[in-house]
Amino acid sequence: MIFTQNMKISDIKSLQNQLLKELDSPSQWIHLFENMKIEIDLPGIDEKELNIQFSENTLKISKQEKVEDIPPQQEPKSIVAEDASSKVARGVAERMAKTDDPVLIYGENGTGKGLFARTIHQQSGRKDQPFVSIPCGAIDKHNTKQQMMDCLVDVGHGTLLLDGIQDLDIDMQRMLQEIIRVPVEQKYLRLITTTSTDLYEFVRKGKFSAELLAILQSCYIELLPLQQRKEDIEPLVTFYMEKICRSCGLKSKNLSPDLLRMLESYPWPGNVLELVNTVEQLLMTAQEKQTLFAKDLPTHIRIQTINSSAAQKKGI
Repeated sequence: MIFTQNMKISDIKSLQNQLLKELDSPSQWIHLFENMKIEIDLPGIDEKELNIQFSENTLKISKQEKVEDIPPQQEPKSIVAEDASSKVARGVAERMAKTDDPVLIYGENGTGKGLFARTIHQQSGRKDQPFVSIPCGAIDKHNTKQQMMDCLVDVGHGTLLLDGIQDLDIDMQRMLQEIIRVPVEQKYLRLITTTSTDLYEFVRKGKFSAELLAILQSCYIELLPLQQRKEDIEPLVTFYMEKICRSCGLKSKNLSPDLLRMLESYPWPGNVLELVNTVEQLLMTAQEKQTLFAKDLPTHIRIQTINSSAAQKKGI
């Protein structure tokens, strides 16, 4: 049976709210729309200005953009990997980009989990679909269902990134599990999740749902702290230094051996994020200098590295 309804823009939100109140699960929602056709009536707007598509049970309405208004497609972000563990992680990400399976990315803050998630999306068959990133710590505990339903609408058949899944309490986890199970299993969307916590340990302690973890993890990618992948430091510094120089109109720089030794000796508690911030500060301080030296580094990095080196010589 085909259900046809002419709707105005003001009616769309009302329909959505009604569905959320009356339907208890996403499976009911999906079943309702399987045989539904909706026609949108937009008074005052020429239908030639609209791009209306209906495929795979999804209705999409957007305003036609002029060719000159369409921004150029951005190049996929690069994953710099010289360390053996980084090469393995990059290889897994490249293989997972060819699938629609859920991916769980684990690593300390600043290790590049978001970059890996975006790269998987940009190299996948869904690259032309939306990429929606949701910080789990920002989800309202009292409005979880509405927020997640809105996210499903926004992401469509694209990729949903749940960033910092460990920040959800057990009740929110159960709600999330109910909402995303069907879309993920039926591959209506691609799900990627990041965590800075050992979720298996959380499951053992009763802080995380084992059922939700089973949905999230079809593939597991672990990103080691930067301190444990020293071989990545020089290529990372070179990559971001060249990128920043281009964007700021600066001439390319050379790195002195003493600067590289100090960078490789520093523990990088903030991981890659701290390294990028350090490169930016280094370049802003150096300005027109052609070669950069250890003395150009921020004071706290020089002091900590010197103190650490002195302690090692004393056998402390």
